[in-house]
Amino acid sequence: MKKLLCAFALVSVLGPGLAFAGPGGQTCATAEEIFPTENLSGDTSTYGNPIGAFGPLPSPGNDAIYKFTSDGQVNSGGITVTAAGFDSAIVLLSACAGDSGTPIEAAQGTPPYTMHVDNGTVGTALTAGTTYYVVVSGNPANSAGPSGSFAFSTTAPLPVSLQGFSVQ
Repeated sequence: MKKLLCAFALVSVLGPGLAFAGPGGQTCATAEEIFPTENLSGDTSTYGNPIGAFGPLPSPGNDAIYKFTSDGQVNSGGITVTAAGFDSAIVLLSACAGDSGTPIEAAQGTPPYTMHVDNGTVGTALTAGTTYYVVVSGNPANSAGPSGSFAFSTTAPLPVSLQGFSVQ
């Protein structure tokens, strides 16, 4: 019975197509964990703007923040924004702070658009064991501070590793 419960828990956590994450964290500390093959949605309208700038680019819009820890494998996965009710952008960062530094990857435009998740050099992996942040925000080219609803999905393989699992 214990093995059956363990298997069920593992399938529930790692099963493709299951979406457990919600609308994203409102701060770096509350960033939500994301995994491969998830469909996510939210609305940044009620969020703050904790990032402020992506290196030399301002972050005019409110930010929904997600995170994942890389397994260090080269991947061909990405994050596809399928709907956005505003002039949006999605950005991959190696740090989450008030001025997060130059993005590793970014994408914006009219949905659908895709941000490939690698280290900025095609075919090269992100650093294993490192936590990366995915921020849904306003398009930095739009100084009006856009915000609104969004939907995105992660494709497999997104380079994530399981950080902990236990059965009591």
